[in-house]
Amino acid sequence: MKKELPAKYYLAHFRELLTFVSEKCMHLLEQKHISFISKINTLDEQSQCMLARIYSRKPYLVQTQSLNYEEISSPYQALFKLKAAKLIVEPSNKDHRQLLSHLTKPALIELLEKQEQPPLFKKSAAKSNLVEIASSFFESKPECLAHLYNQYVINNREEYYEYFEFLYIGRLSAGDINHQNRFVLRDLGVTPVRQEHSESLSRFDSIEEAQSNYALNRLRLTLKNTKDDNEREVLAKQLINEVALGVIAQELKNKLLVILYKQLKATNPTLAFDVLNACEDDAQALEIQIREQYRQGNKQWVKKQLEQIIENPLTDELLYFADDFLMRKFNKQTRSRLSEMLASTRCIIEVDELYRGDVELGVSDHYTRQGKHVFYTENTLWQSLFALVFWQELFIETPTPPCNEFDIFPQALKTDSFYLNQSSQIEARLAACNSTPKLLRLVCNHAAKYYEQPNGLFRWHPDVLKPVEMLILNSPITALLQHLKNMAKNYRQLKDGYPDLMIVDSNAVHFEEVKAPGDKLKRNQLVSIDNLKSCGFIVNIAAVNWYVDPKRIYSVVDIETTGGLKGGNRITEIGVVKIQQGNIIDTWTTLINPERPIPRFITKLTGINDAMVSDAPIFSDIASTLLDKLSGSIFVAHNVNFDYGFIKKELEGLGINFKMPKLCTVVESRKAFKGLKSYSLGNLSAHFNLDLTNHHRALDDAKAAAQLLLLVQQSTNRVCV
Repeated sequence: MKKELPAKYYLAHFRELLTFVSEKCMHLLEQKHISFISKINTLDEQSQCMLARIYSRKPYLVQTQSLNYEEISSPYQALFKLKAAKLIVEPSNKDHRQLLSHLTKPALIELLEKQEQPPLFKKSAAKSNLVEIASSFFESKPECLAHLYNQYVINNREEYYEYFEFLYIGRLSAGDINHQNRFVLRDLGVTPVRQEHSESLSRFDSIEEAQSNYALNRLRLTLKNTKDDNEREVLAKQLINEVALGVIAQELKNKLLVILYKQLKATNPTLAFDVLNACEDDAQALEIQIREQYRQGNKQWVKKQLEQIIENPLTDELLYFADDFLMRKFNKQTRSRLSEMLASTRCIIEVDELYRGDVELGVSDHYTRQGKHVFYTENTLWQSLFALVFWQELFIETPTPPCNEFDIFPQALKTDSFYLNQSSQIEARLAACNSTPKLLRLVCNHAAKYYEQPNGLFRWHPDVLKPVEMLILNSPITALLQHLKNMAKNYRQLKDGYPDLMIVDSNAVHFEEVKAPGDKLKRNQLVSIDNLKSCGFIVNIAAVNWYVDPKRIYSVVDIETTGGLKGGNRITEIGVVKIQQGNIIDTWTTLINPERPIPRFITKLTGINDAMVSDAPIFSDIASTLLDKLSGSIFVAHNVNFDYGFIKKELEGLGINFKMPKLCTVVESRKAFKGLKSYSLGNLSAHFNLDLTNHHRALDDAKAAAQLLLLVQQSTNRVCV
């Protein structure tokens, strides 16, 4: 049930934020902020409501006529009091350009036409051009706009309120969604928050640190809105001189500098390299410098830098780069130590090319056919295991508690200080989990106790424990504990890049990083794979070779439903025709009770009525049989996404993740038989004289689609792909 927003909710959020700032952040405020809060506290409720509503707006100028709200009985009186308190002001001549930009195109045209000697312009011109013309014209005639100024107020949220939001959230938002909406979404139950959170804390220790982070966040938003190189050059010079205090601020500054370097290197290479040199302890910037200096011929400088990195690397990713670059460019070797490691873990897997759109599914099915258990793991497996093992240390007994209810990602992981600050607790936790039963018991207990609590590392779902359990039960305990310790020490390096699949066979696990032809390993993948291997796990690089399997099995499916995919409609009948090497090898059909009335127009179309399905099985009764029928085959249908989508939706309702390679006979017919007026199943059946005597019944339609598939295959003289 949708929650109702509280009355005067914008005012409630406004006061909530001001209370937090007043009680927890006075050491982060300038005198102007303190004076602002004092003025707010002297206002009546109506005026506070109005100011909160103005600050909820995005534009710099807000039209007073639009400020009519149910909770404000006298809007103009409230505006008058806000102006008297100098909390808001009307625009003046210096704001004429913003005012003109705020007007609609018809209003601009009307304004220009009313002038005694209007400038030359075309009504069909773009609004931006009209704004330019009007700005130039009224710059020398500002009095002509005086009648408009009192119709607007300036939204000065950036001067005060935005800083308060930043102190609370720690980040500025761009676009139409401002942080005040976080409160609204919280009240509606949409945004995940810490339900047990009782006290909000300041996230900054000093005003210098707070203002450094705030200034860099403002520059981040400015960078998003830059339109040309001139604006970027101005921003680059400003950013170079901006002081970054703290780990998070320095990381943000480095990130912005690298982005600006890439944008400016072609047009202003001198400034671009100044930008790059302003980065501090940044692996990406250093790698760019090394590549560029090598390209320019400064090889001795490059070699020295590479050797320094290998001796004292900033990150493992940078170490791999330096090792590889030094080997290839200076030692004239085609393979570094890392390349040798990758070559030793590479295996070739032949996969039917129908899996081109989902290569991981192809490799998964390859192992499933061998009787092995396969799990899609990638980063979720290790993130969930890590969080469930160290839940107490990350979220409860932590020296860096969340600042407020919206902080669901641990601060210690953002700054990579988790092990540094809590090494004794982490070591004690690992020592207490020195056997498989103990580790599994801890993970299960934490999952049961904290289920559905937001954590920022992984998403809860009913099957979240299954792959974690299989990993714990089938892995050496020493390998698990060592990798968990490595993650605690270097979380930011080991938070991602993990292999796509975990395969369980004969009480042992190994991992597969799947690569289709042309795919390359990313640096973060190399780091995580190497770390897993060093802990004792088996990791393969599954290099896929495509081939056409002449023994493919196609399951041609048709369903009848109570209506379209949206609107809670359900399946009433399923028909399946299985084909292999040009022959029908199996057929199957069943009516299904949709557990809702069948509309009359659907009955008229299909002939299926409520009486016919009243004693039929419901979908959950036939789900297992259907999956058995489809197993190991290609899902085929005429307009495949319709049939596939309904079945996927039904299975997801039962907690089953449905994933198959699929083929559409509409698409394939358009390729094979070009120029036909219609590619509906009925018209194609008539055109090719297919056996379709009972159209819109599942098995009959599936048989016709199967015949169509065989025609397509024959017309192309190959197996259909």
